[in-house]
Parts: sequence; C-alpha cells; structure tokens
Amino acid sequence: MPATSQSATSREHHSAIPGLLASVAMFIVCMDTFITNVALPTIEAELGGGMAAQQWVVDGYTLPFATLLLLAGNLSDRHGSKRIFGIGMALFCAASLVCGFAGTIAVLVAGRALLGTGAALVMPSSLALIKEGYPDGPSRSKALAFWGIGGSVSTAVGPILGGILVPIHWSLTFLINIPFCLAILALVPRLKPSPTMRAPFDFVGQVLAIVGLGCFVGGIIQSGSESLVGLPLSLLVVGIVAIVAFIWSQSRVPYPMMPLDLFGSRAMRMAMLGGFSMILNWNGLVFMSTLALQQHLGLTPFISGMAFVPCAFTGVLGNLWSDRLIGGKGFRSALLVGFGCMLVGFAVLIVGSQALTLAHVAAGTIIVGFGGAIGTPALSALVLRSASANQGGIASAVFNTMRQVGGALGVAVFGVFATALPTFADGLTAAFATSFLLVVAMFAYAFRSRDLGAH
Repeated sequence: MPATSQSATSREHHSAIPGLLASVAMFIVCMDTFITNVALPTIEAELGGGMAAQQWVVDGYTLPFATLLLLAGNLSDRHGSKRIFGIGMALFCAASLVCGFAGTIAVLVAGRALLGTGAALVMPSSLALIKEGYPDGPSRSKALAFWGIGGSVSTAVGPILGGILVPIHWSLTFLINIPFCLAILALVPRLKPSPTMRAPFDFVGQVLAIVGLGCFVGGIIQSGSESLVGLPLSLLVVGIVAIVAFIWSQSRVPYPMMPLDLFGSRAMRMAMLGGFSMILNWNGLVFMSTLALQQHLGLTPFISGMAFVPCAFTGVLGNLWSDRLIGGKGFRSALLVGFGCMLVGFAVLIVGSQALTLAHVAAGTIIVGFGGAIGTPALSALVLRSASANQGGIASAVFNTMRQVGGALGVAVFGVFATALPTFADGLTAAFATSFLLVVAMFAYAFRSRDLGAH
C-alpha cells in the first residue's frame, strides 16, 4: 500500500477513537443509573432502609455527578479532556469495586458518591473529545448521534442486565462496570493530546455549587420521609441561599466556573433548559415505573427490566433520525418532533397511572424514549455550536450539570409524590402530569425559537 494511503487510513482509524470512547463512556455512566433502579428493592431487603434510602442510592450517584460537573468542565479545559477523561474512568472503575463489596447502606451510598465523581469527570470531557475530534458539520452530528445512542441503549441494557444479575447478587450490577472501564482505559493512550487553557480555579464557586445543590436536593428527599420542618426545611433554605450566592458570585469573579455569558444566546438557553427537562422526566419515569412494577405489581427484577427493552430500539432509531432531521430541517424541527413525541408518551402514562400495567410502562417509555432520543443530539449539537473554541469543556459541563440536576430532582420530587400523596397511584399521576407540563413548556419555547439555525 502506498505511504499516502497508509497515512490516510491511519488518520481515519484514529478519528474513530474519540467518538467510540465518548459513546461507550456515555453508555456506562447512564447504565449505572438504570441498572441500579432495578436492584433497589433487593438492596433495601438486604441492607435495610426505606424510600429515602432507595432515593439516596440513586441520588448518591446523581448529586456528586451534578455538583462536580462544573469543576470537571474547568479541569477538562485547563488540563486537557484526554487526561481528565482517563482519570475519571479510572475512578469510576475503583468506585465500582467499592459498591460491589459494600456491606452496609452507608458504604454503598459512599461508593455511589465516588461513582458520581468519576462520572462527572467523564461526561464533559467525553463531549469535549467529540468537539476536538470532529469539525462542525456532518461528522460531528454523526458522532453526537452515536454518543446519544450510548445513552439510549443503556436504557434497556441497564434494566435487562439488572434483571439477570440481581437474582444472582445485586453487587454484580456494579461489578459489571469493570470490564467496560478497563476496555476504555486501554484505548485512552491512542487519543490525540488535547488543548489546554490556563486559568485560576474558582474555589468559592465550587463550594457554593456543592452546598447549594446538595442541600436543596437532600432537603427534598428527606421531606418525603419526614415532615417539612426541622432538617428538611433547613436543608432547603441553605440550598436556596447557596444557589443564589453561587449565581451572584459567577458574575463577580474573573474566571467563573459557570460563565454567565454562556447563556447569552437563545440556542444555548434552549439547550440548557431542554436538557434539564428531559433528564428530569426520564429519570423520574424510570424510578417510579420500577417501584410500580416490583413493589406494587410484584413482578421480578427480570420481568420489570423487560418493560424497558423496546425503548432501546426506538431510542437508537430516534438518534439516527435526529441526525437526518437536523441536517435536513434544522435544530428547531428536531426539537419540536422530539418534544411532541414525549407529550404523547406521557399522555399514555397519565391515562394508565391509576392502574399501571407492564404494557402501559412499555408503551409510555417507547414513545417518551423515542422523543428524547430525537431531541438530545439536537440539544448537544446546539451546545457545541454555541460555545467558543476554548469553552468546549465548560459548556459541555454546564449542559450536563443541568441534565444531572434535573435527574436528581426528578427522583427526589417524584419520590415525595410516591410517599406524600394518599396512594401510590396518585403519586404516579402527579409525577406523569408534572412531566407532561414540563414538556409542554419546552415545546412552546422551541416553537417560539425560530433563530436556532438550520444545522
């Protein structure tokens, strides 16, 4: 083979690695939420705790994931996405071992917090790898579509693996992460060096973000098992004050963790709000549906997991169709179609919420998942398109922070619905109706946003 041909082949082979690693990383960090949902009743039976303990097993992961994403984005920009991605995957691997061998609920929640920390380092750096590895246009859109497919496939693979592994032992739902982590770490050295940017670290902003989000979500979770007085109310007040202080501080420091000028364009605001709404609705849907199928219908983890299988296939189709919609009709059209499908899905779930069945869960998740798979690549592409060249990491981090904060709030708020309302069926109705109204708001915002750009 001529030298030039060999060089071209090498470049093509190398160019596939950022997209591959980003997609697999997206798969594994998303799978860790869905595979755990299926295991919650078994974990509670063995390690103890009630509804609050189950919520903390989920949000013990999503809270540090959310609160540390801004730090991770800054680290990705300052030290290079390749280095931070590798560190994050190594920590994720070690934390999976801690969770797998946890003997108490406290150790498990601590292990989940380490997992969330690793996931926080991985997520923005994986998206930044796509920005660095592919120019704006069809190649980047395709890489983002496969990045989204990683998340969609995890929706089904997670519950199915959980259903298979939980009867053997729930610890395997965490130990299954390790082969994926090792495979990714073996390929990280083949990534090209990432650009770096020197800037001081916003220590005050990071502390306020952790305190604000941690206390706010923690207060919501505890209010479900306690009255809204004492500790829950104190946590909520501290959380709100810290969040307000965080936003104020970001307008004052010279090198903020979350530059407020990122929100200057309508496209970026659309991406941030859309990402928040989508993951809040989805995490809340999976959490509530899993409780309904196992604890209220008495189905096994495997049968419950089967309810989420079809949405994986429609999710893959949605991601692939999103790429074509964005290229042919633009971001706005992809978002309107995606949000429209989600509205239909939540309407189906609302209708069946008073007597929820396996068929209702499967039908609702198929339609909601299809709509989310159409919208997510469009939102991700809007983030990368709207960010400046040296802000890819922090823009990705802010976007994923909004997503993970939404996910943590979805589990926290919907869990309160499940315990505070007269019946669990009323909690399902309130949860699905809340999701429906949020999607209505996003559909209206996208409909009014006529300046998002053609592609």
